[in-house]
Amino acid sequence: MHELELTKKQIAMTKGIAILFMLLLHLFCNKAYEGLFQPWILIKGVPLIYYFALFGDCCVAIYCFCSGYGLMIGYQKNNEGYHKRNIIRLAKLYLNYWVIFVIFVIILGFIFNKVDFMLGNPKVVLLAFLGLDTEYYNGAWWFLTTYIFLVLLSPFLNRLTLKLPSGVVIGASVILYVLAYLQRFKGLLFFDVEVLDWAVSQLAYLGTSLFPFMVGAVFAKNRVYSQLAKVADRFPFKNVICLLVIGFMIVAHGMVQTLFVAPFTGIVFICVFNLLDKPTGMNEFFLFIAKHSTNLWLTHMFFYMVYFRKLVFMPKYPLFIYMWLVLLCLGASYVIQAIYVPLSQWADCYLKQKLKMKN
Repeated sequence: MHELELTKKQIAMTKGIAILFMLLLHLFCNKAYEGLFQPWILIKGVPLIYYFALFGDCCVAIYCFCSGYGLMIGYQKNNEGYHKRNIIRLAKLYLNYWVIFVIFVIILGFIFNKVDFMLGNPKVVLLAFLGLDTEYYNGAWWFLTTYIFLVLLSPFLNRLTLKLPSGVVIGASVILYVLAYLQRFKGLLFFDVEVLDWAVSQLAYLGTSLFPFMVGAVFAKNRVYSQLAKVADRFPFKNVICLLVIGFMIVAHGMVQTLFVAPFTGIVFICVFNLLDKPTGMNEFFLFIAKHSTNLWLTHMFFYMVYFRKLVFMPKYPLFIYMWLVLLCLGASYVIQAIYVPLSQWADCYLKQKLKMKN
């Protein structure tokens, strides 16, 4: 039988698999595979791995749902200390990000003789260092700014979610999602003023991320997962049904190849993945990945796109390439953690003391 609600471990595992989806998406969601890898199976000239990678486009939606869910749970348990906990959360994220920035932008920039590219524009460097405009160095870093905004807005969003009917919250989130999606991918509004153009871009990113974030908050508020788990545990072939649902979504998304469906497939996947009865070893693996998930997210593009492209694709076959990239990122993560963990522990103690928080 499942826990009544999603536990911290389940949320962590789900975030971990979201990051694994991200790596899969960025590596193989490309039909032009010639010169990069040798696919084992082709479907009408398209590598089979492409369709699995395409399904991975729900990675951001999964991460947003988990964040919305976890932040709502924390807010309900102790809303008085909520703001202070968020300050610590963001401070530690920035520390982690800055360690990676120094290693992968500055140090490796010098080593690989890309100093002009990496550090040639002081304005770009400063904005990236502050987490305000990060895509110049790493395309996957766009979500850093969005996540910061979501955390900062979460007290207001949580109060709104608890006050309003859930249907109104979800309905408004869907409308914002559609408008933001159109702005992000169709470019409805353009401004010649740089600050306004940046603001509109960030609002588009925020709007497309807000929908799954709010669904996560609504799930926590209404204990939706508890109700699903009680129903699912009555089925004798629950695992088979869950696997069939995932398989159906992969096939259906292969037929409807648009990022628009990502929040919907992501939300369903979260439920189905956690309803599955998984072996202990598999749970431990996903928990292990979860511990390194931030570093995998923030570093993987430097490996396969910026510095080590030939090295990453050296194994030739998709499965081996994927495993190799994960291993490379994990190796880097241990180096990052050796620097970050002591800084994080110091920051945690310092901020709690300054904010007068209890341990």
